[in-house]
Amino acid sequence: MIELNLNEILIAVHGKIVYPEVMTPQEIDELMTRDLANITYDSRYVVQNSLFIGLKGERFDGHDFVEYIYERLAAAVVERKIDVPVTQIIVESTYAAVGMIGAYIRQKSCIKVVGITGSVGKTSVKELTACVLGNNYSILKTKGNHNNELGLPATLFELERKNKIAVLEMGISHFGEMTRLSAIAKPDIAIFTNIENVHTEHLIDRDGVLRAKTELVQNMWGDTLILNGEDDKLAGYKVPEGKRAVYYGLTENCTVTAEDINYRSMGCTEFTIVCPSGKVRVYLPAPGRHMVVNALAAAACGLEMGMPLSDIKYGLEKFEAVPGRMRRLRWRNALILDDCYNASPASTKASLNILGAQPGRRIAILGDMLELGDNAVELHRSVGEAAAAEHIDALIAVGTLSLNTADAAKKAGLKKVYTTDRDGALEMILNNTRKGDTILIKGSRGMALDRIIDMILETEKL
Repeated sequence: MIELNLNEILIAVHGKIVYPEVMTPQEIDELMTRDLANITYDSRYVVQNSLFIGLKGERFDGHDFVEYIYERLAAAVVERKIDVPVTQIIVESTYAAVGMIGAYIRQKSCIKVVGITGSVGKTSVKELTACVLGNNYSILKTKGNHNNELGLPATLFELERKNKIAVLEMGISHFGEMTRLSAIAKPDIAIFTNIENVHTEHLIDRDGVLRAKTELVQNMWGDTLILNGEDDKLAGYKVPEGKRAVYYGLTENCTVTAEDINYRSMGCTEFTIVCPSGKVRVYLPAPGRHMVVNALAAAACGLEMGMPLSDIKYGLEKFEAVPGRMRRLRWRNALILDDCYNASPASTKASLNILGAQPGRRIAILGDMLELGDNAVELHRSVGEAAAAEHIDALIAVGTLSLNTADAAKKAGLKKVYTTDRDGALEMILNNTRKGDTILIKGSRGMALDRIIDMILETEKL
């Protein structure tokens, strides 16, 4: 992490500090000016001279751990004084303090921040952008799903002096969240992937999703918006005065686009990036039209950072899919498409399109798509119709809402449709998979379909 001391933490969180009675003024001065080793709200990662933030959750209270780790702490950020001989910074909310410290780090640093948001594809675009920019710069990027009001500042806690760019994924599900996230991140460049029916339980409809996502713009330090020109909501978004838009995609209104797309076997895609500075042929180790569009978003960001097309090509060709996001796994001479990290109607239809292009038997295990609000039934039915349109061989629907997916698929002409629970889906796959099959596994995170992947891979060890 970058150099940070307790004096700065005290400024960042607007807290009241309490020292152990045994500390001398000289010891206090040395403590307050000494660089911290790290900042964490997870007691497992405490090392000597750490700052620990005591978060309160539904099933735990970080304050309870301080007595076990205090000897390694420089200080603890807490909401109430604890009877432990350690320096304590008392704040109104430790949850808010995490964001305050992240915001302080971002403002202290001289890095460029690329903020990535949208309904679908954020993680893929984040990874692709990191591959592109990492070719020329030392970068920090969001790890895993750390894209919320805890995860984003925690990512900034890991910032090092050598880093020149932070590529930060920004995920929300309520109005106001993006305002708070962007106040921490202060993006110089913002990439918007798309506006879909996701989190409509809280955001109502696509117009609500657009309004919530574009809260980001008000807190930007830079002026560049990289927008998916294929998305009608983003293409029609009125760019505020003082900002400029760069459009990417495969439609005529896009300045960063692609041509001569060739969907090759083994999940790779060849295409030519076309932009004002020229053309370059790219061999992307990922399948599907949507991944071409995601790659164009990353390319547009690289171009805005002044990178040559040759370096952008090299970065894209280093891309590797992360677990749960269309990762390809070989098992029993079959192909597993592990896309079970999360699901929305748009992303599920894109995954079904990839499945439909595979040779051999094509089987989809689809779980419920959560947080869709009043449109949940209709949207699940639309996925069932898409499954039938892709002419897959079998659909296994998991979950209550997915009963609608199954029913719509049957009515649209798909012959082999099954409804079961997660364990039943696993049993069907273990007992019926043949050589040459392709099996797509996709559902919302709450459906925990990744356990099917874990059990399938475990059979390889038996």
